[in-house]
Amino acid sequence: MYEVLVIGGGSAGYVAGSVLARKGIKTAVVEKEKFGGTCVNSGCVPSIFLFDSSFMLSRWKEIGDYKGINVDVEMSDCTFSKRDDIVSYLSSAGRSLVENAGAQVYLGEAKIREKGKAEVNGETIEFKRLIVASGSSPISYPGVITEDEAVNLRYVPRDMIVVGGGYAGVEIAQIFARLGSSVTLVTRHRILNGFSEKARDYVIQSLEFDGVQVKEFHEVIKMEGNEVVTNKGTMKGEVVVSAMGRRPVLPEGLTKNYNVKVNEKGIAVRRNMMTDDCDVFAVGDVIDKPNKTAHSAMYEAIVASQTISGTPMEVSYECIPKVIYSDPQVGIVGVPEKATKIAEFPFNAVTRATISGLRDGMVRIGFNERNEIVYGEVIGKNAEELINTLTLAVKYRVNMFDLATTVFVHPSLSEAISNASKSVFDLDVDRFK
Repeated sequence: MYEVLVIGGGSAGYVAGSVLARKGIKTAVVEKEKFGGTCVNSGCVPSIFLFDSSFMLSRWKEIGDYKGINVDVEMSDCTFSKRDDIVSYLSSAGRSLVENAGAQVYLGEAKIREKGKAEVNGETIEFKRLIVASGSSPISYPGVITEDEAVNLRYVPRDMIVVGGGYAGVEIAQIFARLGSSVTLVTRHRILNGFSEKARDYVIQSLEFDGVQVKEFHEVIKMEGNEVVTNKGTMKGEVVVSAMGRRPVLPEGLTKNYNVKVNEKGIAVRRNMMTDDCDVFAVGDVIDKPNKTAHSAMYEAIVASQTISGTPMEVSYECIPKVIYSDPQVGIVGVPEKATKIAEFPFNAVTRATISGLRDGMVRIGFNERNEIVYGEVIGKNAEELINTLTLAVKYRVNMFDLATTVFVHPSLSEAISNASKSVFDLDVDRFK
């Protein structure tokens, strides 16, 4: 009998399995398809690989001109094979991490037959506690490819209609526009709904520069095959992509055998990742929490594992950043509504950004009446890295003056963070444009 059974070998599942096993807790991890889950196989990894490729393809000529270097680049036929190689490597690495930690791996679909018993490929597995990390699946329509399938295409379509203006839709639209597709992005709201207007304006300007036709406030009436019908007309494309969200995937027999509450967003959990049944924890895309990212899932897995092993922890979602891998990238952390003031500093006034030719974007820092940092936003190249500094500041409510009087390397992009805080106290000097 296992102390813990983990269902799912994605970002949350393989972390939970390996952490528990290293603590000496007898653990089994069941994966239905491939280790790594959405992030590795059909999300972050293939998407960012293609985005980096498309960025090089579309921007190296521009950067070469800026640096005075003659650059001639074109897309290679092996781009998609390189993507697949990296996905395969990281998927295998996830499984190795679990096995090397000492957990038992089962490949197949876990079906819960009764409390404490699951069936995998006809074999019965007995366990005491359960971690559900079974992930999510994209919303699909007849004849329309999903966001997962889009980032795994092995060719560049002549034209493409992407339906959905969230992070997945924006990333897919920009990737394929830069690779050579004629792309239309359709959304019933504004793109990146929930992000700041400044972030949205930067991204939409970049999308349009790349040739993407952005159609906001288009309500989709019908979507099938290569046709999309909206309240403002009909569009056709060689490929139509649905990027309209995801649904949680629940293990068969979970709600029948355990007192677990499920709503339309997923399994209801407490801040320690425990469900209403003290023997069941849930982590990752399958839960009803808002920040459905790989790094959030990994942290949730650590919280659940620590709690099970006797060191209780809780998740603070305010302190978990989110990043849109568009160009410019957008990273946010914290709660903007808690800020009474916002300090800003543009990249075009930062020496390193001028040297590199990466001058589009800015840093925004929200703080309260006690000068405590409660919100951070980075718009621009390397937002994925820079937002981590502001995440630390938000987590520990760093005082703006303390940040302003901390020495940052010069020249560096992160000086935008330093100068944003310095501007509150008239300490910044980098104001050239």
